[in-house]
Amino acid sequence: MVVLVRCTDDTVTVAQGSKLSKLIKDGLIKSFLRSGVWVEAVNYRQGTARRPAAVSDSRCTAFVSCF
Repeated sequence: MVVLVRCTDDTVTVAQGSKLSKLIKDGLIKSFLRSGVWVEAVNYRQGTARRPAAVSDSRCTAFVSCF
């Protein structure tokens, strides 16, 4: 099965439905067409329950600057 996908450069193309998860994971697409509605890839979870990071987990932010 093929699905319509919208790439990060706003072009629309077709992709194999079996490769959809990998395309989303790799950040190659930003949305896909399902039942006539565009689904945002960043909000799409394929039935997996993910827990948010615990408050005690350390987090860091890095800023990179080039001059």
